[in-house]
Amino acid sequence: MFGHLKPEDFLNWMESGEAPAVHRTHLDSCARCRETWDSLRPLQAGMTSLDREIPEPDWARFRSSVRDELLSRSIKRQSASWPAWASSGWSIRPGLAWALSLLLAVAIPTGAFVWHLQNERIPSTAVESSQSAPAAADLIEVGTENTVFDDLIDLNDSEQAQLQQMLQATVQQGTQRFQ
Repeated sequence: MFGHLKPEDFLNWMESGEAPAVHRTHLDSCARCRETWDSLRPLQAGMTSLDREIPEPDWARFRSSVRDELLSRSIKRQSASWPAWASSGWSIRPGLAWALSLLLAVAIPTGAFVWHLQNERIPSTAVESSQSAPAAADLIEVGTENTVFDDLIDLNDSEQAQLQQMLQATVQQGTQRFQ
């Protein structure tokens, strides 16, 4: 061995009660280590006597008392967290949660869809003006060999005014949609 014994060795001996054979030879030859061991022997004797004096607890009784205490706390906690209407037997919390989530899942997309449709609608003034004016097919004869430009030239003054009103209503309607 190199040098003197370490404090950990003495602590291990105090717990086990005896020194290992390897360290015992060093104890026999080293006065300083022997003196340290001799000073620790009364302490070790006192510790071992305490082990004999302290009775072993009844662990089964201890475990059952801990279980009983935990169970009573959980029962108290459960009864305190439930309101009076829920303790009567008809708990509706899960049903309310499902109903609310279903309402939100249906109401939000429906509201967005209706809002989108309202923004796309044609203003009522533009609809009325386009209904009062005759259709373009009524003004231009269909099935003739004339081109559209020939038919436009042949329009009289009242037909030209009606066509101009229809075109202006369409332009106004398109500008309102893009705003």
